[in-house]
Amino acid sequence: MKTATRLPACIPLLIATLAFLSLSSESSAQKITAQGKGGGWSMSGTNPIQLHWGGEHVTTYQTGDQYAKPFFYPLMGPTGENITRHWPQKEGVEGEAEDHPHHRGMWFGLGSVNGYDFWHEPASGKKPKPFGKIVHLGMGGMSFSGNVGMIKVRSEWQGMDDKKKIMNDEREFRFEKLENGTMIVDAKITLKATAGDVTIHDDKEGAWSIRVMPTLRIEGEVANGSIVNSSGIEGKAAWGKRANWVDYYGPDTAGRTIGVAILDHPSNLRHPTWYHARHYGLFTANPFGQGNFEKETKKGAGDYTIKNGDSLSLNYRTIFHLGDAKAAKIDEAYKAWAAEKK
Repeated sequence: MKTATRLPACIPLLIATLAFLSLSSESSAQKITAQGKGGGWSMSGTNPIQLHWGGEHVTTYQTGDQYAKPFFYPLMGPTGENITRHWPQKEGVEGEAEDHPHHRGMWFGLGSVNGYDFWHEPASGKKPKPFGKIVHLGMGGMSFSGNVGMIKVRSEWQGMDDKKKIMNDEREFRFEKLENGTMIVDAKITLKATAGDVTIHDDKEGAWSIRVMPTLRIEGEVANGSIVNSSGIEGKAAWGKRANWVDYYGPDTAGRTIGVAILDHPSNLRHPTWYHARHYGLFTANPFGQGNFEKETKKGAGDYTIKNGDSLSLNYRTIFHLGDAKAAKIDEAYKAWAAEKK
């Protein structure tokens, strides 16, 4: 009697990868799954891209043409609740302020690139310069193994009205689930000057950003949150300061303490970066805002030019955790991550 041939363990993942590469259009909703310890990651669709853990929806990379830039929403935190503000994706949520409509979930944007605004959008009600649009071009790869899932995507930065190409980017997002419910999101953003020199102008608006749920705010109708950075600076005083990391923590709607930390890798431009950490729930890691954050510096001190054909890579880690920054050992997590070469 013949015995069944056992396939090498890598074959299922290889088959999933080949299936992904065979997708004929970005609108396909074909599902690719790789199971791992604790349930495993799965992905469905390529425009937008949905990610699940153990069958539960974790986040969606929103890529629709109606948006000025791609973003992640929702983002399910360690207690199973969306940890970002819902508005403007969802209206009528108790305690949510309906301000800054360009603050959607978690995203990457810049206030001034070659004279275009890739931060605000028409709904923002202000137009100091022409609006830009970051257009999702498609996926560049994916892999799933155990408690780690990774997707690669590509974008083009262009004028919203004139469609002028400014640059391209490549993005790699790595998601890791820990046994205690913590979720780690690593973002590597590579900006590529593919249409001439690219100058990112000194601006407080940018770059890796998140708008947290209203209970994590330090001011507001239901606010009960706190801000702390790696130097121990707290609250509003953390705004505009350079730091290895900043953590926003407070209660979820059930009163359980949760938090979000953004970490800046030592390989990044101008590390440690400046943080645009605001009392109303926005915080960003921004290496291009020196002249705005440090008033004693000259105007334009944060400008940076990527020469035609060159690129700039930025690496950020975002940790969605239980407890406050101390209980979550954010400083220890930063030191371990900082030792990794990028």
